[in-house]
Amino acid sequence: MKKLFTLLVATLFVFSLVGLDASAAITKKINANIKTKKVPAGTVLTLKLLNPVNSATSQLGDQFDLMVVENVKVDNSIVIPQGSVIRGSLEDVQAAKMLYKGGMVRLYFDHIVSSTGRQVPVTAGICNNQNVTYDGALSTNTSYKDALSKTANTSKNIITTPTKWAWEKGEDITVMKGYPKYVFAPITAIVSTPVAGIYFVGDAIADIFKKGKDFNMNQGETIQVQLIKPIDMPVY
Repeated sequence: MKKLFTLLVATLFVFSLVGLDASAAITKKINANIKTKKVPAGTVLTLKLLNPVNSATSQLGDQFDLMVVENVKVDNSIVIPQGSVIRGSLEDVQAAKMLYKGGMVRLYFDHIVSSTGRQVPVTAGICNNQNVTYDGALSTNTSYKDALSKTANTSKNIITTPTKWAWEKGEDITVMKGYPKYVFAPITAIVSTPVAGIYFVGDAIADIFKKGKDFNMNQGETIQVQLIKPIDMPVY
C-alpha cells in the first residue's frame, strides 16, 4: 500500500512538470508573436476627455482618462488603435484669483494602454490649443491687463458712440446744410469725456477685486497632444 501511494505521488509530479513545460511553451509562442513598432516623437494624437477637468473644483493629483479618437499608424500598421486609453493626473491646479487672474491646470500624461493590455509610459505635451500657455499648461489666460483693456474699450465707446450719434444728427439738419454737426459732435465729446474718465477709474479699481475665469474642460471635449519622446508599442 505504501509503495502504491509513492508511485501515485511520483506520477502526479511528472504530469505537473509536463503541464508546466506545455504552459511555458504556449507563453513563449504568444510572446514570440508580439512585436513592437516605434511611434516617433512629434506624432500628434487626438484625444477625447473621459472625465471633466476644472481649475475651481479639481484637486492636485486627480486622475483623468483620455481616449484616442483616431487610429495611429506606423508603416501601414495600426500601432495605437482608436479607443485606446491614455491615463494621467493633474500635476498642478490653480483656481482663478483676484486681479482677474485666470485659472490653470497642468496635465501629466503617465501611460497608454496598448492593445495587448500592457501599460506603456508616454511623454507628451499639449499642442494646437488656444488655451495652452508657453510652458504647456492650460489656462483661460486672463489677467488684470486684460481687464484694464476691456475697461478702456468701454470708456472709449462712452465717448465715440454718442459723439458719432451727434455728428449724424447734426448732418441730418439739411436746412443748415449739416453745419450743426460741427457744434453737436464736439459738445457731446466734451460732455462724455469726464463720464468716460470716471467710469475708467471706477472700473479699474473694481477689477482689482474681480476674479478671473476658471479653466474648464467638459467630458467629451477633444485635445491634441504631441509625443515628446518616441514610444515602442507592442503589436501582433
